[in-house]
Amino acid sequence: MTEIPSLNGRAEARELAPWESWDGGRSPAGYTGLPLSDAARRFYHDNGFLVLENALGNDEIAALNAEAAQICRGERGDVRGIVPAAPGESDDEVLRRYLCIHFPHKISAAMRATLAHPSITDVLTGVISPNVKCMQSMLFIKASGKPGQAWHQDEFFIPTRDRSLAGAWIAMDDATVENGCLWVIPGSHRHGVLWPQHKHNDRRFDCSGEAEFPYTNDDAVPVEVRRGSIVFFNGYLLHRSLPNYAPGGFRRSLVNHYMSAESLLPWFGNGLEGPVSTADYRDIVLVAGRDPYAYKGLEERASAHVRPSGEGGCGNADNNAADGDEDDH
Repeated sequence: MTEIPSLNGRAEARELAPWESWDGGRSPAGYTGLPLSDAARRFYHDNGFLVLENALGNDEIAALNAEAAQICRGERGDVRGIVPAAPGESDDEVLRRYLCIHFPHKISAAMRATLAHPSITDVLTGVISPNVKCMQSMLFIKASGKPGQAWHQDEFFIPTRDRSLAGAWIAMDDATVENGCLWVIPGSHRHGVLWPQHKHNDRRFDCSGEAEFPYTNDDAVPVEVRRGSIVFFNGYLLHRSLPNYAPGGFRRSLVNHYMSAESLLPWFGNGLEGPVSTADYRDIVLVAGRDPYAYKGLEERASAHVRPSGEGGCGNADNNAADGDEDDH
């Protein structure tokens, strides 16, 4: 019997067409709208991810894309690693220089306002806690030809005490198997294990490491989404993206990370000091409910910077904090 290639195998061979993973053009399981149903909550907890369709309108997405261009042109404030746009350079020319900008909410009022978008808080208060805080944002540009990111778990980089970390991945363009959408291994979060990482030499991916885990690439499914959708995923879920193989254009996304406000955040990679039992990173934004640790006040530790893509070498990762200390996610 001839073995039928997996979706992953066909994608890696660049034989899988955009939206082919959608059976009959219909959204796959786990794609939903608001209000969030009990079935959607169960899907998130069982599979580790959920897609909210039509979460942001066309005008909202157009505004975020315009803001992304202003950030990359150096017109929204200091971003370490940004080369200011030259007179006459088009937005597309400027955008193509960058794979990802970390912490855009530090310099952009529009990006900061999106942290607490109602579509985000409505879902997170249903799957995490009534009290939710955000500690990170990432603006991915990912022009045609840019690399993807190897298999990883976000809690490997951002360690919560209660395993509540969740990403909200806002699609600013249609994200397909051709231009580098997310791939996930459904249910891989349920082990509750942070798998070790190793450095890789796979030039399809950026400078982040790759997780070692008891699955194969063929266990993965693509998460193709229309612009304006939000992919929510658990911090222990294994996920990756392949390069943008499209002949042109971008696969832009704004990715914010959240957790329950009840948990401490011992994120030592950003200059945090002290015993791990009480360590608590306080460069956060409360987006829903109340902050039980408000008496500690807030800090300014992180600042906007360019993430190395690996195309010109990875260098070191001393970028996140205002004084140069970094965790590389």
